[in-house]
Amino acid sequence: MAATACSIFMKPRFFRIIICSALVTAGLIQPALSWADTRLGILPLPEAVHIRLPDQRPALVQESRQISLGKGINRVAFSWSGVRLDPDAVLLTPLSDPESVRVLSASLPPDGTSLIWEIYSRNDAVVPMTLSYLPAGLDSLVTYAARVNARETALDLDAKLILRNFSGQPYDSATVHLDRDTVFSTSIQDQETRQISVPIPQDSEMTKRLQWDGQTMPHDPENRDTAVGIPFGYEITFPAEAVQDTFDLRPGNVRIFIEDAQGRTLFTGEDFLPFLARGDTFFLETGRTRDVIITKRRMKTQDTQVRRNDKGIIQVFDQIITDRFILKNTGPAPAGIRIIDRIPGQWEPVDMGHDHTLEDHETLRFDIHLDAEETRTFDLTYKRLNIFADKFTQYNQVAHP
Repeated sequence: MAATACSIFMKPRFFRIIICSALVTAGLIQPALSWADTRLGILPLPEAVHIRLPDQRPALVQESRQISLGKGINRVAFSWSGVRLDPDAVLLTPLSDPESVRVLSASLPPDGTSLIWEIYSRNDAVVPMTLSYLPAGLDSLVTYAARVNARETALDLDAKLILRNFSGQPYDSATVHLDRDTVFSTSIQDQETRQISVPIPQDSEMTKRLQWDGQTMPHDPENRDTAVGIPFGYEITFPAEAVQDTFDLRPGNVRIFIEDAQGRTLFTGEDFLPFLARGDTFFLETGRTRDVIITKRRMKTQDTQVRRNDKGIIQVFDQIITDRFILKNTGPAPAGIRIIDRIPGQWEPVDMGHDHTLEDHETLRFDIHLDAEETRTFDLTYKRLNIFADKFTQYNQVAHP
């Protein structure tokens, strides 16, 4: 027959942690791993609380604690009230020799708001442990403000971290980790939203341009019922060198402001910034213009190197394709234009018609300057290789389970 002793600690008012150990009566057969004796200490406050904010994922909270264990098996119970937790994501990890202290099992009582661990300790010891959990309602987002000078030659970018706590658990003092290099201390109460300035790379390169992307823009805009504007804005390249106390740019909305000739700050638009590492380039759209019209037309398609089967049916062939780009600037000011076009599959150039940059195996980038009221035309000729006929593809595709 065994009696049980428990120590109870409340921290803060929502979490309760209990350490229990059973008294084994003399004369009974001892199990292979005996229950610990009744030497129990009051559980101290967490030595440190760390909140880790991975991008677009739930916040991870890790509390460092020193837990007193008796020799043998100890029961450690962790319960929560009014706190939104995922029980499957609560973890207690001993930070000691795994042969000296081991977590044997974890059980979830029917109420679903507590966990009970059985922990074996080789000796009486005070063991450092980490309590990790994912509190629902504790998250963050990043917002940006971009300020462009009056000449539109430079841009300053500010970032704010919006930390929101609707988990039911206050954190009076916590170390917040945005990434490996960006760490700061703060406190946040339950039902509180806190805005914090965070350092980001500065001295970015900026170029004003129009950008036409063949995947999103119509290829024959003059035949559409409504006029189509071409996006214009700023191409920004962030410094590649690692700058101390700065972090990579997380996804977030960007509000764009520009200074006028009188020094006033005017709001010009809003865009969404994707994740950007140091050295990455991004196009920040501020509006659309109808002064420039870009048309792409298929001028010629010629099948070549046709391969047939024994029945004379075409199986594989190549194609020589010519596309024509017509660029018209109807406005009174010159325009810098970037054209992004893609050639799918395997291909090789024949006559590209204009200087270009190959960004990857299928993406071409053309940077073109148009004077006011200028029209320019160039042809893009290339060969697509090893194109399968429809029936060949239909009857020779790989079967999927």
